[in-house]
Amino acid sequence: MAPRVPERQANGATAQVLFVVLLSVAGVTAALYATSQADASAGFDYLSAGGFAVAFFVLRLMALRLPQGDEVPITVMAGLCALGVLDVPEALASTAAVGLLDAAARFAQSPGAQSARRGIDAVRAVAVLGLVAPTQPLLRIVLTDERVGDLALIPILAVGLVYALLDVLTVSVQERLTGGASVIQGVQLLLRPLANVYLVHIAMAAVVLRVYPALGMWGFAIAVLMTLILQNSFNLYLRIRRAYGDTIEALAHAAELDRPHDAGHAQRVADLSIAVGRRMALPSAELEHLRYAALLHDLGRIGHPEDEEEAVHAARGADIVAQIPFLAPVAPLIAEHHERAGSPDAPLGADIIGVCSHYDRLRRSQGVSPALATLRAEESGRRLAVVEELDRVVRFVAETGGPIR
Repeated sequence: MAPRVPERQANGATAQVLFVVLLSVAGVTAALYATSQADASAGFDYLSAGGFAVAFFVLRLMALRLPQGDEVPITVMAGLCALGVLDVPEALASTAAVGLLDAAARFAQSPGAQSARRGIDAVRAVAVLGLVAPTQPLLRIVLTDERVGDLALIPILAVGLVYALLDVLTVSVQERLTGGASVIQGVQLLLRPLANVYLVHIAMAAVVLRVYPALGMWGFAIAVLMTLILQNSFNLYLRIRRAYGDTIEALAHAAELDRPHDAGHAQRVADLSIAVGRRMALPSAELEHLRYAALLHDLGRIGHPEDEEEAVHAARGADIVAQIPFLAPVAPLIAEHHERAGSPDAPLGADIIGVCSHYDRLRRSQGVSPALATLRAEESGRRLAVVEELDRVVRFVAETGGPIR
């Protein structure tokens, strides 16, 4: 089944726009309520709003890119501090201006879906900040009542957790609308690798609001710098992980050089496996192992005849990667991916790779629909459940023309 002019592509885009519109309406309503309950301000503080805009901007530039491909900008620290220090309109204006600037810069670099997603994410971030705006009195308690002292950190931390959960939840809804995992699974996938980063943001914001009466914007500037240092360290770690992935991709390509008809097979299997793994709620670490195993599942074929039994080349490939400590957890997925009957003791990732690999070769000879029908007839048990998820992934991509997610 060839990808057609996507009727559901328009539906998917419409769903995203509708979601952002509804979220924005809710955010504006909450922000207006918070503004009506706040004391009248002396006027718009452009200098302070500009300082927070710079903080929002650098935090968005430091977006975290996970090994499985997700790019997540986190600005919770700046958002909490902005609500604690600025009036609500100033806080919203700061993040809105920066988000739109970021989206415009992305569009100038590469017009298309990526810049559109960043624009949508900018609107989402403003709406989430608006939803949190009614909690402003809790954030400002440390600034208005000196008797509270360190106890004020408790409501600040509570508001920060709500803010972070709203941020993750709305990102997960967006991912779901583009064919990703379910919302609950999306929340789990984001929180597992990023929970510590969110906690750092919340803790830094609590410290800023606690010392703000004494240090003012200097306290905020120091906290932003420390947050950036910690977040950059985490980004460097993720970059190293991605570098490992790039090296493994090159190795997978080398494994296909003596089999020109198989060119791109490993990458296609990896993309499909990750998409199916997301839908089956595999955690972030297992998704990373799944990707590496899918890329290397035919490593044992190098220098050996193609008519060799699959169990032989699978075992050989598993033995090779087992010698590398970083890839040792990947070996069982490679060793058992060929087992058509499936095994209750085998990792779920092995079944996913086996089904996706078999599908890719069937699709090349039979076409999409016959390949899926063949898989349904051949597989059973857990592998049949993998086939059903693969079917949903393939059909979504065919109908929307979008990337595999």
